[in-house]
Parts: sequence; C-alpha cells; structure tokens
Amino acid sequence: MPKQLNEAKLNETFLKDVEKAFNALEKAGQKVTVQAIREQTGGSMTKICPAVRIVRDQRESKRREAEAVPDMPEEVREAFEAAWVQTYRVADTSAADARKSFTDQIAAKDADIEEYETVLFALEAEKEKLASELKAAKDAEHEARLSATKLEGLLGQYERDLQVAIGKLEERDMILSAFFPDRK
Repeated sequence: MPKQLNEAKLNETFLKDVEKAFNALEKAGQKVTVQAIREQTGGSMTKICPAVRIVRDQRESKRREAEAVPDMPEEVREAFEAAWVQTYRVADTSAADARKSFTDQIAAKDADIEEYETVLFALEAEKEKLASELKAAKDAEHEARLSATKLEGLLGQYERDLQVAIGKLEERDMILSAFFPDRK
C-alpha cells in the first residue's frame, strides 16, 4: 500500500511551487495535469499528487468564498422593494403604451418584408434568366470554336490537296513539254 502524505508533511514552499506551476500553466493556456506540474516542479508523483489535490481544493475554496453573496441588510432590502414597486408601475405604463404602438410598427415591418421579398424574388428570377443565357452563350461559343477548328482543318486539307494538284500539273506540263516543245 503506497504511503499517503498529509498536508502537514508537505512543506509550504513546495505547495507554493505547485501553485506557481498551476498559475503558469493556466496563463499559458495549457491543461493543468499532474504530469505538467511535475515537469515544472520536479519531484515524485507520491509527493506531487497530494500537493496538486491540496492546491486544487484551496483554489476551489477561495473561488467559493469569492462567489458567496452576503445577506442583504433589512434597510437595503426595503429600499429595493420600494424601488421595485415604483419601477414596476412605470414599466407597466410604458409597456401598455408600447403595446399600442407595436401593432403599427409590426404592420409597417410586415409591409417592408413583403416589399423586400418581392424585390428578392424578381432578382432571383433575373439571376436565373441571366445564368441560363450565359450557359447558352457559352455552349454556342463552344460549338463555334469546334466549327472553326473543323473548318480550319478542312481548309488546311484543301490547301494541301491544291499544292499536290499544282505539283502534279507542273509534272504533267514538264512531261508534255518534252513531247510538245513549242507549247508553253
């Protein structure tokens, strides 16, 4: 069974070192673990674990003490009750006036929303129309490029065929010029 250290056996300096390590880790945004504290303070786990537990308990106790609300003095409570009653009466009157004007404001906002929705629907329809036209234009452009490429290929083929035909005509003229030297 491992030895258990009690609070009396842990020296005050070591507890302060553990507290400093706690603060440094929290300030650095790191997770506070026994291993992380051990890396900063050194020492054995049997000494660090109880020290960490003690420091955590002390910090939790201080936090609870800081959050504890003292009882309210009777005079302050009576003053707050009187202020609360007066505030409630003023707020109730203001709320009644506000409820009357809210109906008109809500109707005006509903009309604004309806107008915005109409404009939005029109813009969405225009956007869809333009997107469709753009797609059709891109498709037409693609088809035109394909046709242009095809026609360029045909034109190139015709130019090569024409050069071959001219070459054959020149060859024929050379052969015929041997038989008919007078002709040119």
